[in-house]
Amino acid sequence: MIRFSSLELNRNRMNKKLLFIVIFLGSFLSNAQDVMKESVSEKKVVTAISLNKRFSAKVLNAYQENSKTKVEDLFSYFQMLTDASLHEDLKNEVVKNINLLFQNPNTIVIDFTSDSFDKITLQQFIQKLLISEPILFSVSDESRFDSVEYQSWKTGYTVSRTKSGIVTKTKIIQKVYFFETPKKFGEESKVVFSTILGEM
Repeated sequence: MIRFSSLELNRNRMNKKLLFIVIFLGSFLSNAQDVMKESVSEKKVVTAISLNKRFSAKVLNAYQENSKTKVEDLFSYFQMLTDASLHEDLKNEVVKNINLLFQNPNTIVIDFTSDSFDKITLQQFIQKLLISEPILFSVSDESRFDSVEYQSWKTGYTVSRTKSGIVTKTKIIQKVYFFETPKKFGEESKVVFSTILGEM
């Protein structure tokens, strides 16, 4: 009887110790995860700040101006796709150039063939342009660049659309992504920066 109760007592003590160890380890792991999360979010903030600090305002502005040129090219391409006299091979080349400006065929853009200016994917819009009546586009000279974030900013501009002789002006806010890509130049490898158009 005494042996049994001492065994039971030892078991209870072991269970308590085991329970204490489990609770201790659980709280230790939980704290470690919190610290890891904090350091990851701090790292993200540092990375975001360092990208802004990497370039002077003048250099960043040069990339933004480059993206403005890409926007103007884009609307020239859109206009070309509505030209019924344009040869099929040239239209295919124009579609390739549009896709190179975006890289993601499912990017959401504004449907300028519709009077309601709905939002659809880039590929859907291209298909609609190919069967559309002629549309003339012009992009305003005054562009503004806002919300510079980690690897992107927003650009604002106005598009004038002339369709069936009616001119409509629409203000657009478009995201522009900023990428760095390693490229080889002979024996050397250098990082090349480029801009890609995003959603409207």
